[in-house]
Amino acid sequence: MSGAATVAVPGLPAVLRAEFGAWRRSTVSYLPLGGLAFALVSTAMFVSTGPGKTWEDVLGYQNLWAMFVGPMLTVLLAATATRIDTAARGGGTWYRPVKPRHRQFSRFTVLATRSLLLNLLGAGAPLLILGLASSAQRVPMGRAIEAVVVPWASQLGLLALMLWLARQIPWSAVLGVGLVWTLLSVVNAESSSWAVLPFTWLTRGALPVIGTHANGVALEAHAALAHASPWPSTLLGALLAVPFLLLSRLRLPSPAGAKHRASPQPGLLTPKEAGADGTFAYAQADAPRVLAAVAGVLRGTALIWLCPVTIGLIALWLSWHDPDTSIQLFTLLILPVGTLALSLIAWSAAGQGWRAIACRTTGTAKPALALTVIAAGIAAAMSVVIAFVYLVAGIPVGHAWPLALTGAVVAAMLTSFTLWLSIRVSQSAALVVGIIGILFGVLVGGTTMQRTMWLLIPYSWANYLDMHRMSLTLPLSVAATALFTVGIVRAARKAAEKS
Repeated sequence: MSGAATVAVPGLPAVLRAEFGAWRRSTVSYLPLGGLAFALVSTAMFVSTGPGKTWEDVLGYQNLWAMFVGPMLTVLLAATATRIDTAARGGGTWYRPVKPRHRQFSRFTVLATRSLLLNLLGAGAPLLILGLASSAQRVPMGRAIEAVVVPWASQLGLLALMLWLARQIPWSAVLGVGLVWTLLSVVNAESSSWAVLPFTWLTRGALPVIGTHANGVALEAHAALAHASPWPSTLLGALLAVPFLLLSRLRLPSPAGAKHRASPQPGLLTPKEAGADGTFAYAQADAPRVLAAVAGVLRGTALIWLCPVTIGLIALWLSWHDPDTSIQLFTLLILPVGTLALSLIAWSAAGQGWRAIACRTTGTAKPALALTVIAAGIAAAMSVVIAFVYLVAGIPVGHAWPLALTGAVVAAMLTSFTLWLSIRVSQSAALVVGIIGILFGVLVGGTTMQRTMWLLIPYSWANYLDMHRMSLTLPLSVAATALFTVGIVRAARKAAEKS
């Protein structure tokens, strides 16, 4: 008696349990802590603005979370989950007898739960802390629940879209699409055509809840949006997830490196011509040139065009704008964003073969040190070149040399910090910390808050070009760079063990 063996196909409850178990201790589980970090910093900033605030002011202070930080962390959640899954080749689950829609819905459910926790910590924690601190700042329960649920439900469509896109395009491209989607949402949130613009559903519902325009200015009492219901756009934002959940037939990623031939690496034994007996004689290659090898790895990344394009765009901007009033564009935005991108790109390129590097005669210490020196050197060199561009554009020499010196030192510090965090924790954590740091760097460095809080936000240090503050920021940055370099060498050794 013979017959084909049948394999039981697990149902949706079993797939859900397995999916929740698979992500229990992953980076995805810890990403919601980025919401808590933002909440604590945001609360401290609110308190620093002085007493006399009401619960309406507390809600209005949630604008930055609802309009930008919350949506972008949701994008990061979807991109990170897919990236981990791709690196692990699905942990074998791609080839198991599971219905594609069950797999897709389970992944979405897990991430939607994490997104709810993210919003609960990012939007709910400040309301709780400030409400306990003062009865005048205690937001009514109904509005407090809406301040958490409305942004979360509105982000479900974005979550499903990013989850679907992450299977089709690279991680960095997903973040770029998410950024564009979020910015389009903010710009058009109050458009009269919002009902036919899907990206506006992401943020429009939150505006009547927090009582502000998309730009953070409080809604006027007579404004139509002040009396509008948040739920039509919120429900549309949630329903946007449905079509992307139905698109379950996604192409599987090809095995990493399948289309690339292995090439000889410095420091390896290289075969000579075969002898008469068919055996190979091996000779030791020249001593490995670690610095050149690491530079070669980075040469094939986006840095090769990103750096000159950045310089060109700044030069183009300065040809139309006053360079003296545009210095903050570099110190508070371009420099910290550039160091964040530089560090993430550097570790993305070097980290892929880090376990193989650990097996070579160089170990991990020299390559890690070389990676840090090159990345920090690129950041410092870019700062000096950009300061020269500002000098050519017309700023005085007395402003140019502090800009070059402070920019170079602070850029090296921020680069080494982000690189250390990427290696020690994860690139997702580094991205979350970087985004939050840049936002608060702009908020403090670009306003009168810098008078009292300038030393607390290193992301704004490049903006302080007076000798009094430079005498503190420069030594602290140098010391921090040295400390992070030591941390990178140690973290690189552990990264090789875990990879």
